[in-house]
Amino acid sequence: MHTSKIRLGITQGDINGIGYEIIIKSLMDHTIMDFCVPIVYGSPKVAAYHRKALNIENFSFNTINSASDAHDKKANIINCI
Repeated sequence: MHTSKIRLGITQGDINGIGYEIIIKSLMDHTIMDFCVPIVYGSPKVAAYHRKALNIENFSFNTINSASDAHDKKANIINCI
């Protein structure tokens, strides 16, 4: 029996807030990929800015065009800005 993981949509919230810090730090724990496929709806450029501001080097988003393109073992982001 094949069960697919739920696709979890996450919005960036206010780009000047703490949303990306929480999102990035949460998705750095790869065990979340065992339970769902995370898809962030936001801006890859803003995400990269926050990642750099947090001095996090070992994390990146997989940029996709639609939820159906999401990679099961990566943190995905759809540019909707």
